[in-house]
Amino acid sequence: MKVMHVKNLYYSLCLAIIVLLTLPLQLSAQGLIKQLGTKATSKATNAASAAVSTAKGRAKIGLLSKKRALKRSLRTRKPGEYEENPMLEDIIEDPEVKADLSDNSKKTRYVKLFGHWTTMPNDAELALRAQREAFLDSIRSLPDDALRVTKKIWDGSRDMIVFGWHPYWVGNLYKGYNYDLYNVVSFYSYDINPYTGGSQNPEATAEFLTGEFVKTAQDRGCSALLSLTCHGEANVGQFLNQNPVAQRTVIDSLIYLLDSVKADGIEINFSGVSSAVKNEFHKFVQILSNTILNVRGDTSFVFMSVPPYDEENIYDIDKLSPFVDIFVVRGFDFQETPDGLARMPVAPYNYSAVAPDYDLRSAVEKYVANIGPYRSDRIILSLPNYGTRWVTDGISDEVLDMSLMTYSDIQFDYVMQKEDEFRFPGANVRFDSTYTSHMFTYFDYYTGIDSLLGDVPHNVTIYYDDSTSLRKKYNFIQEYRLGGVGIQSLGYDAGFTHLEDELANAFTVIERPTDQKLAKLNEGTSQARTYGIYALSILLYLAIFLSIGFCAALFKRDIRQALFDSGNFRIFYLTFLTTLIMILGYYLGMFEEATLPLIVGIFFGGIISWIAWRFFAKKRVYTP
Repeated sequence: MKVMHVKNLYYSLCLAIIVLLTLPLQLSAQGLIKQLGTKATSKATNAASAAVSTAKGRAKIGLLSKKRALKRSLRTRKPGEYEENPMLEDIIEDPEVKADLSDNSKKTRYVKLFGHWTTMPNDAELALRAQREAFLDSIRSLPDDALRVTKKIWDGSRDMIVFGWHPYWVGNLYKGYNYDLYNVVSFYSYDINPYTGGSQNPEATAEFLTGEFVKTAQDRGCSALLSLTCHGEANVGQFLNQNPVAQRTVIDSLIYLLDSVKADGIEINFSGVSSAVKNEFHKFVQILSNTILNVRGDTSFVFMSVPPYDEENIYDIDKLSPFVDIFVVRGFDFQETPDGLARMPVAPYNYSAVAPDYDLRSAVEKYVANIGPYRSDRIILSLPNYGTRWVTDGISDEVLDMSLMTYSDIQFDYVMQKEDEFRFPGANVRFDSTYTSHMFTYFDYYTGIDSLLGDVPHNVTIYYDDSTSLRKKYNFIQEYRLGGVGIQSLGYDAGFTHLEDELANAFTVIERPTDQKLAKLNEGTSQARTYGIYALSILLYLAIFLSIGFCAALFKRDIRQALFDSGNFRIFYLTFLTTLIMILGYYLGMFEEATLPLIVGIFFGGIISWIAWRFFAKKRVYTP
């Protein structure tokens, strides 16, 4: 009898534990419990209730269907037409919704919901997303020019150079240049007096010294250089041949000018260097470069322009490369050939690489072969913002006159006036695919000739570069892995923006910054959620294992005795199960808006459990 009495106590204890452990769930669901009755009294009552509920539901659906049909008929149907008692497939058009509603089993609904939950963001992640969107909105509000960065050269080691000359005779147009597009600009120029070494254009020197060109460029993130020019074979020979005083004067003057305005270096721009003074030219470049390096440090640049034609390799850029940072190939004035003036575009680019005419490709390939293909980034190709106007005889096609014209003048005075038949009879604008250049042609009757055949007008042809031709030449620069591009000259396209737009598309990109810190935080929240799933799986496994073990222990007297004798185990077991129930309830949403019942259940459940354990412990003392 005593044994049976002890067993009954144990069974009662197990039942009490189960009731206590489920008490929080019972309290959290107390709203639902109050709604339940004791039980239905009979099957007939249940059947009647179901029938009434079904009838009410059908009535509501029918009423709602008629309302929808009426509303739809007011917009889509003709008078007198309506639809009675529409079916479910008529009310709902989405086939997926229909299939979902018709699936009565829903056996995998909670599994799907649990899978959806694992991908849902938590509050911390939502807050981070809001911060990120606010950050991106602030970035999107910035203009594109503020986010424009120069492309990298072919190996990604540095930015490409977007170089431009500012001719002093255009005045203070430099204040309006788009410095977000360029990274090096040069003031043109200190023109050498070949006899004394002083400046032949003192007004330009004074403007460089007292103006704000250097400061304006540097404030916008550009390097500002000073061009040093000496043009013409006679002038170059006089300056370089046994004239050390003039050379020293030039070097001293340059150092003074650069230091006075804190400029970033020089651009050596000599043309007409003959083979007779080739060695003297190389020595001058070496002395000038070393002097600037020793006096001003290694932050000053030395650029040097080289001509498109160099048959005698006077500008040996391989030998000059230790003293020059960047070589600028003058990709213009091709009409001034070694054999004389030729009617052709100012910067021809042949349609084919095997074309016999000398062009931009030929000039670049010559210099790349000289310095080596792996150092091609030391070369940039400059292109003109001006064109040439040719007047030729209408009979013999002899060149009668040639003049240079800026892009702005060509557009304003000719292309935009092409409809004026009085000024430009027979005007025609076309693209010359042979030389990759634009052409504007017309007849000039006013300067024509009176021949036996009657009045024969002169032919006028204007060659110039526009967006289409420049796009092909910009692509050529990048295909040949050159270090950048030069523009001769800035301000020559004043009044137009499409040339700079084409330049920007070719050599810059819009780079919007990203919040790297935010990306790391988002990654951290995702990992935390993943770890939470693993932790939940482990807890579920432990719960099942411990539950099975506990039930098995109830049928083993030794194990049961050991478990009940250990107060620490009892505390651990209750704490573990309580924690597990709280976690499961949180993840499944069982305790939503039921915080107070949860706290009450845990508190009183713990007290009742403690009292029950104390009671049974005292009773067990009296058992044999």
